[in-house]
Amino acid sequence: MSGPAEIELIGVDISHEDAPEVVLLHDVHWRIETGDWWVVSGGPASGKTSLLSTVAGLSPAAGGELRIFGREVVEATEQQQVEWRRHIGFVFEGGGCLFGNLSVLENVVLPLQYQGDLEPSEARERAEDLLALAGLRGYASLPPSRLGTALQRRVGLVRALSVPVRVLFVDNPLAGLAPSDARWWLEFLSDLTAQRAECNEPLTVVASSFDFDDWLGRASRFAVIGERGFQRLDDPEAIAAYREGNPSRGQGRPSV
Repeated sequence: MSGPAEIELIGVDISHEDAPEVVLLHDVHWRIETGDWWVVSGGPASGKTSLLSTVAGLSPAAGGELRIFGREVVEATEQQQVEWRRHIGFVFEGGGCLFGNLSVLENVVLPLQYQGDLEPSEARERAEDLLALAGLRGYASLPPSRLGTALQRRVGLVRALSVPVRVLFVDNPLAGLAPSDARWWLEFLSDLTAQRAECNEPLTVVASSFDFDDWLGRASRFAVIGERGFQRLDDPEAIAAYREGNPSRGQGRPSV
């Protein structure tokens, strides 16, 4: 392995993002390399969201060493933290945590103006192009509340990608979706990662999910949260053994 990983966890304890005193996962060791596409599987309330929130630098680790872009988080200055956040996108579970008092277009324009240093007209044009890419241009003037959860989640994805991120976190994006909507996510992420690789600007993706079935053949790396805590599945045999022994497979939504 050459150079620092995009993100590295060394003996990290993960606490609940809303209750820091509650430790959900102990002693997590995890190295996320440039261009990896990870999927972390686990049942409801297993700690998937808390794990992703911590790894993305949104919540503090309860213990251990967390490095983002080669920098130990607890040693980073506020300016260094601001800088790495400009290169991390996060799509939240559910409706994507959109701003209800802004239109769909304004939700996407906001990070462009804040982080992209663009003129208002340039930011608006860029946001419209991104919405069109995700099939959302016709909803640009609507408030998020007028959209269903599936479309709100797409807006959250577009907002996360509005600036040039190096690492994209997507928290349980397929949960509760119809097969066609789930298929859209899988194809969009596959095309996006392929395009970024061709441009020599690899995108690292970290997704959570109830199971692996829909991600096989697309994602490159897998891990699971279970009775043994956080466990990487480093070879096809380990993945097959987990799938065979996972009683909750396929319960999240219909297969795509």
